[in-house]
Amino acid sequence: MMMKNDNYKIEEFFYRNMEQIKNPIIKSFLANAKNLYLVEKAILYPTDCNMKRVDETFQLHYINVQKIKYVSNLIYFYSLDFDKKRRRLHDRFLLIVDDGLFETGMMRKDEIIQEGLLDAVENEELFKSLKGLTDKQLQILEMIYVKDYSVKAIAETLQTTPQNISNLHRKALQKLQQKLRKEEG
Repeated sequence: MMMKNDNYKIEEFFYRNMEQIKNPIIKSFLANAKNLYLVEKAILYPTDCNMKRVDETFQLHYINVQKIKYVSNLIYFYSLDFDKKRRRLHDRFLLIVDDGLFETGMMRKDEIIQEGLLDAVENEELFKSLKGLTDKQLQILEMIYVKDYSVKAIAETLQTTPQNISNLHRKALQKLQQKLRKEEG
């Protein structure tokens, strides 16, 4: 049993070290009844053995707090990365249904764009030459010449680089030029 003098020693110790006790790690250490008992015992009977026990117990507690903090940070940052990857994949592979309905019904965007460009051409040779282009090349030509999109805007829409769009545009024009020259000659 503790006496009044013992209680006074303990209270005086905690009062003198009030700032250090406010530290969250020390607070959590003292929240454990066994640890508090070891500290009180070391205050009342300051032998090397009692001091060493408190030090060893606190070191173990500190290591456990560090482990918990490390694992908590791992979980937090892993969940952020996971969410970023999930959103990136979701945005990259939209389903046709995710794009919404268009004026012409359930058509895909590239089908609408191809029809728009091919419908706008009245020259029969140019029409035949356009039919020989790939879907992507037709789509890019439609976006540049009919809808007045910038190369950067097209790249963002098609999720590629502006350089790739420029290359596809250049190749499409070269292909058209070659086909039209063959038909003229």
